[in-house]
Amino acid sequence: MKKIFMRIFMILLISFFLSGCLTTQFKEYRFTFNQDGSGTGSIKFINIVSEEDEDKDVSYADFQELINSYLQGEQFETDNPEFRVISKELFEENGQLCAKVEFAFVHYSDASFLKYDKCDCSPMMYYAGDLSETVIETDGETMSGSESIPVYFWDNNSTTCYIKTQVKDDMSDAHEMMDIYKIWKDKQ
Repeated sequence: MKKIFMRIFMILLISFFLSGCLTTQFKEYRFTFNQDGSGTGSIKFINIVSEEDEDKDVSYADFQELINSYLQGEQFETDNPEFRVISKELFEENGQLCAKVEFAFVHYSDASFLKYDKCDCSPMMYYAGDLSETVIETDGETMSGSESIPVYFWDNNSTTCYIKTQVKDDMSDAHEMMDIYKIWKDKQ
């Protein structure tokens, strides 16, 4: 029993030290709202990469985490309990590894949107200050004179919203995982 415990402990310890960090260069968020406030959305992860861990390339371990925890596992669902996942896919686009998650939500506030419900004239609003990402493109607008406040507005009649963010700016420590993906895909 003690040997089994030690093996499990060593495996956990090794996996802790060998795991790097999965990240993505960009994300595209798309939302569609229904009349009752419910809706659907998608997040597209563009150029998924593995960051070095103490100057070591851990892209194989990170790719396994991507497959086991996110694509086939439920890590996204655990991280986003307010969304009901409809589909998840991993694919190549423009020579980059990408993923897309499509989901539904009961109310727009589940997707961090705000609107004053007592007035049909109220615009749809999104506060991006809680994101650890930089908004680089959107079909929303900022309030005139308040470009430094990360609140975006959509017309009160809008039923769709689009936001593109930059997650990782400096790609010097990033390892692409396209070759690993191609090997994995060929085995499917």
